[in-house]
Amino acid sequence: GQDLTFQGMQAQANAARSAGLLGAAGSIGAAAALCWVAREVYGIENPKWLQFRYWMLNDAESWFRSLYIKYGERIAKFISNKPRIKSIIRKWMNTKIK
Repeated sequence: GQDLTFQGMQAQANAARSAGLLGAAGSIGAAAALCWVAREVYGIENPKWLQFRYWMLNDAESWFRSLYIKYGERIAKFISNKPRIKSIIRKWMNTKIK
């Protein structure tokens, strides 16, 4: 349990550093606060959720960002046991990250 948690945190930190997303200590916790759907779709151990977060905060249309922030947590809970829906969303998210 703790090993997986540590590995997930390590993967997040490595991905954030390589993508230039960490501005200060504690940014991983702040990143997780807004990325419910991306973390649900990719898994917390996959750094792609951080790449999607970067796109959403910096490049997404403001209407999308607002909807994601407002409804993202509820949507993540809804899709948590729906692998087909997660697969569709993941394919779309992949088109937004570099």
